[in-house]
Amino acid sequence: MENTINDLIIIGAGAAGLMAAAEASQAGLRVLVLEGQREPGLKILITGGGRCNVTNARISEKDFNAGCSHTLRHVLKTFPPRQAVDFFEKWGAPLALQETGEFFSGDNKARTVRDALIRAVEHGGARILCDRKVSAMATQDGQFNVVAGHDVFVGKNVLVTTGGLSYPATGSDGSGYHLAESFGHLILPTHPALVPLVAARQVLAHLSGITLPVRLALWAQGRKLKVIEGPLLFTHNGFSGPAPMEMAGPWLAVKAQTGSMINCDFLPQIKGDGIDFVLDPSVARRSVKNIISGFLPERLVLVLLEEAGVDSHRLAIDLSNEDKRSIGRMLRAYPLPVADVMGYSKAEVTAGGVDLKELKGATLESRLQQGLFFAGEVVDVDGRIGGFNLQWAWASGIAAARAIVKKGSL
Repeated sequence: MENTINDLIIIGAGAAGLMAAAEASQAGLRVLVLEGQREPGLKILITGGGRCNVTNARISEKDFNAGCSHTLRHVLKTFPPRQAVDFFEKWGAPLALQETGEFFSGDNKARTVRDALIRAVEHGGARILCDRKVSAMATQDGQFNVVAGHDVFVGKNVLVTTGGLSYPATGSDGSGYHLAESFGHLILPTHPALVPLVAARQVLAHLSGITLPVRLALWAQGRKLKVIEGPLLFTHNGFSGPAPMEMAGPWLAVKAQTGSMINCDFLPQIKGDGIDFVLDPSVARRSVKNIISGFLPERLVLVLLEEAGVDSHRLAIDLSNEDKRSIGRMLRAYPLPVADVMGYSKAEVTAGGVDLKELKGATLESRLQQGLFFAGEVVDVDGRIGGFNLQWAWASGIAAARAIVKKGSL
């Protein structure tokens, strides 16, 4: 057992943990970060396709799924996107704003963002120990004994930032849930979120590589539950891109219900639900394939016409009303054949986790154990694609760290 008594032990050197370590150590606390992997911030290195989508200019609690919007709102206000941008600018990782509102690493390198965090941590004097997988912790005499391998570390406070289950190769193995449960915390059911969808049949496999804007609608029990617009990418085994990935979590939640399905509008830029704009009198002597190929990739058009039961060489003038209705259904409400999601290995984030209702307001301190805090993906908060989940990591890490600093000054 180390003789040092740390003011704060952080379990997990990911986005939330590193941000918290920087904040707390620069405020004068003695901080120790324990990381089970060979180096800190491995998941940061693969975010945003290796470019790191650090945050978003427009963020509110409506961009997240969480069990307690009050706590979520307060945490987000603790460290808004502008402060995140300023932080990374200060520590050598200027960000570039996209038209979409997303902020990426200015040099398109996630490593630059990760290294800026480490510089901030080291400047504050915090220690990061890698290859220190935490297996258990307990309280004794008002302090925490944290077990990592053959070592036991002592801290006045503990912040759990171990992540969820997504991208397990980066060290996210759900260990934080077990630590929380050992102190009586409820873990809300977890599932992959922001993850590609697996197709139920291979008829669409040869469309792999096609990307186009769509509008997805989730239905169950005769009700439209959610609508998401954005790019869809056909893959060799399913559907990826922002729209399908954002729909994955909601679909998983209702897939067992009667009539659950995802309908796809391949022409979201066109108002209304019909196809009169495609088959107007001016194109009556053209083939239906050539007409629709002016709006969509030909490979996709051929598949949709085949499923509509319409010969692609038919002239528009020869189409019956039933033909037109069938084409309209394929173009504007195509039943996306979804069998499953790709799983945690391809998921950008984990939904579920430590119940926000068991954490105190904006501090994220456990209501069950004084001095125990949680931040980042281990908590039941998951956001949309576009920098939202990293912003939650930054803000929650800061919120917990500031609360711990304040405790120490009392």
